[in-house]
Amino acid sequence: MPLPTDYAAFLGEFHSAKFEKLLPAQAYVLEKYAASFAQESDLAIQLPTGAGKTLIALLIAEAWRREGRSAAILSANKTLARQMEKEAKLLGMPAVLMEGSGQDIPAAHKRAFHRHAAVAVMNYWVYFNQKPAIDPADLIIMDDAHLAEHCLHSLYSVEINRFKHQELFATIATELASRFPEYPALVDAAASGKSDDASGMSSDTSAELLSFISQADILSRLVEIIESSPSLQNDTDLKFRWRRLRNHVGDFNFYVSGTAIWLRPYVYPLSTTQYYSQAQQVIYLSATIGDPSDLRRRLGGRAIKSMPVPKEHSEVTSGRRLIVMNRLADKEDIPKRMQILLLAALTKHPKSLWLCSSEAEATRARTAVSEWLNKNGLVHPSWVLTPLGDEIDKFKSSAIGHLFVAGRFDGMDFKGDECRLVVLLTLPKAINLQEEFITSYLRDSDFMRRRLNQRIVQALGRCNRAKDDYALYLLADQRFPTHFGHDANLVGLPSNIVGELDMAQDLADAEEAELVELVTNFMSGQFSKFDSLAKNYEGPTLASKPLQTAPDTSEDETLGWNALYPSQNYGLAADHFERCWDKMRPIVNTEIGALHGWQWAKSLYSQHLQGDRAARTKFIQVLQDALGKGQKSSWFNRQRAALNRYLADAVAASEALQEEYPNAIIRAFDELLEKVGVKGEKFQKYCEKISSNLVSDDHSLFQDGLEALGRLLGFTATRPKYSAATDCRWRGSFGAAKEAYTFEAKIENKETSALSATDIGQAHIQLARAATELSNMGFAVHGTLVTHLKSFHSGAQGSLGAIRVIEKQAVFELWKVVQGILVKYRAHWSLEDIPARLAAAEGIRSRLPRAGWLARALELSETFVGSAVLLSEWKTADSGSASPHS
Repeated sequence: MPLPTDYAAFLGEFHSAKFEKLLPAQAYVLEKYAASFAQESDLAIQLPTGAGKTLIALLIAEAWRREGRSAAILSANKTLARQMEKEAKLLGMPAVLMEGSGQDIPAAHKRAFHRHAAVAVMNYWVYFNQKPAIDPADLIIMDDAHLAEHCLHSLYSVEINRFKHQELFATIATELASRFPEYPALVDAAASGKSDDASGMSSDTSAELLSFISQADILSRLVEIIESSPSLQNDTDLKFRWRRLRNHVGDFNFYVSGTAIWLRPYVYPLSTTQYYSQAQQVIYLSATIGDPSDLRRRLGGRAIKSMPVPKEHSEVTSGRRLIVMNRLADKEDIPKRMQILLLAALTKHPKSLWLCSSEAEATRARTAVSEWLNKNGLVHPSWVLTPLGDEIDKFKSSAIGHLFVAGRFDGMDFKGDECRLVVLLTLPKAINLQEEFITSYLRDSDFMRRRLNQRIVQALGRCNRAKDDYALYLLADQRFPTHFGHDANLVGLPSNIVGELDMAQDLADAEEAELVELVTNFMSGQFSKFDSLAKNYEGPTLASKPLQTAPDTSEDETLGWNALYPSQNYGLAADHFERCWDKMRPIVNTEIGALHGWQWAKSLYSQHLQGDRAARTKFIQVLQDALGKGQKSSWFNRQRAALNRYLADAVAASEALQEEYPNAIIRAFDELLEKVGVKGEKFQKYCEKISSNLVSDDHSLFQDGLEALGRLLGFTATRPKYSAATDCRWRGSFGAAKEAYTFEAKIENKETSALSATDIGQAHIQLARAATELSNMGFAVHGTLVTHLKSFHSGAQGSLGAIRVIEKQAVFELWKVVQGILVKYRAHWSLEDIPARLAAAEGIRSRLPRAGWLARALELSETFVGSAVLLSEWKTADSGSASPHS
């Protein structure tokens, strides 16, 4: 039989007690599908949470089955697959659930699918497995389509994790750091790989993408290390991935951070797999399709056409949703304001869902939250969601408990009392190393801003599935109000969510007692106050205008990477990446455009390695052009260094890295301004807090100030947690320079005016501990003691040795100089205007010292280091600078 033209009548044929008629959104989508979209090869349908995507999927799949074509509905996990099968039974259509390995799937289920007797329902892993137990489907429906990417991670990448593969991670990181010291992430990885968390060695440097030249240099050694590692034999998943991909890892991108090493293609090769390519139609369902070209980039499929859906169907909220944002910076894992609101909410509903950006964050959050709950007398079970997803059912069925989820913001549905409280711990800018690299170094990649908003929208739908649902969403990260404070970051969001976010921003300024009352009443099902407030935010809240976008390069990105992997057709890949480069060439100083040039050069370099002599000259020229477009940002400087090493130009390689330390400071400034913004009081309060901490005689407050100053100076600044730990430690890798400093603070003692031998001895202990951890990795380690005291007890000065004493006032004066430069940078800085931000960076670069300035300052004095010495390499003013006290 042909596909239906009237899906309302088609639904009536089932006589389902649950699905009696189509909802308005369902009726609209199915009517448009029948009239205009049934023949599209790849179709995206975006509908909000609770609009009824499940029934749309079931009816279309059943229509195809009745026409004699096989249909498969894919879900994010087994829980959702089981839920889909249950809904199919309630509809009254034949469906078979497939889960587990091939041998676990009943033969009768396979036959029913193959012979078009039933629609197959399964998760992505079952269908796209390297050796699926079933035939390719004619129709594929991807529910929560973005989550297919997680399946592709497991099929087409190799990840070596610091915690799961400690020995292997440490060996690779140490080898890489010794060969390529210009990468701070490699140095951090080597340091963290040899330390436990308690030592304060955790990394806060951004993920890096290794130069393809350096990758080729290390490849044979990398293979040797992995092949000989016990981790390969002990971890089935790692072994499975490595054996399948080892012959292609030279073509992959090589990402590294302080916690993971990840080998993967930039775009996955979905379109090259028969289980995708043989499908006559693929339908992508989601509440947040966003830009179809970016979905294509994430999955590596064909071009996707999006079905337009009117606002009355696409911009509605199911039930009631109360969003509360954090207001002020707070260094605790759970900010104090959030703690009070959490307790108010958990008193009424003792369950919560925590959405985190990474596995490490989810694990840390579970520990911190469990400890906090226990201190407050709430002894509750908790789970971290694993790839199998079994924890979701445990959480749903429990009357109390907390579920922590890493890197996923959809694919989990909670109805009614299954969950009414969701916490977004951090702004989900990046959920894997590739995204972390892009957001850190290619900041004009507008598609990452869209992904961020997608995740927030996805998160805001987890517990609002029906009209009578109500849920509280706590946005704990202080960057949420900053992000949504820019209208440019709101464009493209549904108007209903914009209104709810506007209300959340206004509530952030409410008194604590008022918020507690609102949350308590809301979680008790008393909505009069909420409904009264929400009415003020209904209707149009933002003028509709198109997003400012770069040229669409997804077609050639996908085809280019498919040519690299698995085809290894480097000439074809180079042609596609050249087209990407040409599209971006007219845009001046674009970082994402420079990446396209880098990928073009990568393909040419691979041609050169295969013996194409002409490709060598070409790749050098293309890479130089690309790095010129990338300007002076840190990652591009490291690529220049690798190229100059390759060309045996040691002087140029060294010069390329001279900007590393100024770039580290500029990046630290960028990260701060993204949090506090350029308008309002947050920046001033941040500066005032550092100032007050650095003049305080409270030990803990001074430590906070010292740590914050270190981060602004481009260092990894930590307060180690082990017993008798140093008060603060700074470490950094800037080009070839590796520096580490320990700070022992003696600032609170008012009963003496002199330093004792005991004080100096404590500083020596911390210096020795840091030297033991870091010296063998090439760090020059320096020990300091910071104090307001002006003299020594008898005999104490003779024990100084390598310890230098920094005057407390000098640290404060250093901060005021840094603040003055930061003020000038902020005056011309823009989150959205990349050229303005680059110009602002050039405006302060001349005032920043070279790497090693602090070590050289310490060497200028045998005892006390005052302001003049400490600031000797800092330009404290220029013709256009603001006063340090602005």
